[in-house]
Amino acid sequence: MKTLNIKIKHVSSTNQFQEVVSPYSGEVIAKMELADDKAIEQALANSVNYYNSIMKNMPAHKRADILNNVAKQIQENHEDLSMTIAKEGGKPLTDARAEVTRAINTIETCAMVALTIHGEEIRMDRTAKGENHTAFTIKQSIGPVLAISAFNHPVNLIAHQLATAFAAGNTVILKPSSSTPISAYKVVEFFENAGLDSGVISFLGISNEQADKLVSDKRLKFITFIGSSRVGWGIRRKAHNGVRMAFEHGGTAVCTVDKSANLDKAVPKIAKHAFYHAGQVCVSTQNVFVHADIYDTFLEELIVETKKMKTGDPTDSATEVGPLIRKSEVDRVISWVNEAVSEGAKVEYGFENIGNQCLTPTIITNVSTKMKIFKDEVFGPTVNILKYNDLQEPIDAINNNEYCFQDSIFAQDIDVAMHYARNISTKAVMINEGTAFRVDWMPFGGTADSGLGFGGVKHSIEDMMDEKMIMINSSYSGE
Repeated sequence: MKTLNIKIKHVSSTNQFQEVVSPYSGEVIAKMELADDKAIEQALANSVNYYNSIMKNMPAHKRADILNNVAKQIQENHEDLSMTIAKEGGKPLTDARAEVTRAINTIETCAMVALTIHGEEIRMDRTAKGENHTAFTIKQSIGPVLAISAFNHPVNLIAHQLATAFAAGNTVILKPSSSTPISAYKVVEFFENAGLDSGVISFLGISNEQADKLVSDKRLKFITFIGSSRVGWGIRRKAHNGVRMAFEHGGTAVCTVDKSANLDKAVPKIAKHAFYHAGQVCVSTQNVFVHADIYDTFLEELIVETKKMKTGDPTDSATEVGPLIRKSEVDRVISWVNEAVSEGAKVEYGFENIGNQCLTPTIITNVSTKMKIFKDEVFGPTVNILKYNDLQEPIDAINNNEYCFQDSIFAQDIDVAMHYARNISTKAVMINEGTAFRVDWMPFGGTADSGLGFGGVKHSIEDMMDEKMIMINSSYSGE
């Protein structure tokens, strides 16, 4: 991949660039232009002006046509986008291809929801006062949206933040991850190629300090953020009164394996969901509670399954575990594992630093729920295996944690599975599926320290719209 200059769009050029480095090869693959205060002000002004002049009254069928055109362009550039994800983000190529396919589904679903979302009639004649009155609600766009995205799904997250906002009829200021801006830039270009007026979407590379100023601007009507809880809650404190928000933070996803579980099906899924994208996913399986009756068998089978996984070059289709996004992340994960070992944990398999910011998948036992590696989000290729005798043990461990996102249980006993699902405090529970399972039209999101709001295409579009009630006094007394 030749070095690409990524320019900020539809605002004055600054000619100040930041390098984009491939996490595996260390090669500089792009330079992203950084906006200054003047460019940010232009983007905000454009977002308001284009909303009032274009988006506010753009009919749903036109929005849907543009979205379907974007999905078609992504399909036509499927392999190029997949390789871009692998090179700039380190996601293994097979998983990158799956992400691009998901993004197509996400955008097509946005188009469908744009055409079908609607208000409702309100029954007024429940009392005499309401007789001869008709009331209903309509859905309207909300205004300029700020979308701050993350590196780990650089195409599909952009689809979830950008395409939903556009489907709702809004303008968007997009701040991509500084680690993976190339994919986002290409998606924005697809929108413009589809006939969208330039300026409806502003693509901005900005520093953290500039982002602080941007999030507090009163012209914004909605902020969608994907990233750490520290940054997310900081945005909430700085945002102007009345700005609506949706945050997707991290998690310490727990998978519980009941003694009735089918291990032949459970083990491969758990291994995949623990080490997918080197564990750099908010719902990666971090902690696995295994019933004591099957603990030894499970651990043995998980080690066998994990040994099959190839770690290394993400552009190789055979690779299943790629690099961490930055060297500092490699150092942090190594430090956390070493700290756990010093406190009594045991590395059963893996934990080799093989270079190119790659750590081999790591299985850890003798872990306490008080250890950092259990209670804080690792965001790396490690999984903790804990033994339990009573189902209340994993339930309590989940409910006592600050993170509440998406957990799972493997159990053939449906009574066990449903008791678990009803009694843990996460926002979603997968039964006989991995913690990271997702189709893009289902609800998705965290609570407590894991986020704010409920995502998924329909929920996100509804969040970015206002519902207005209209009432008509329609009494008629005759001619």
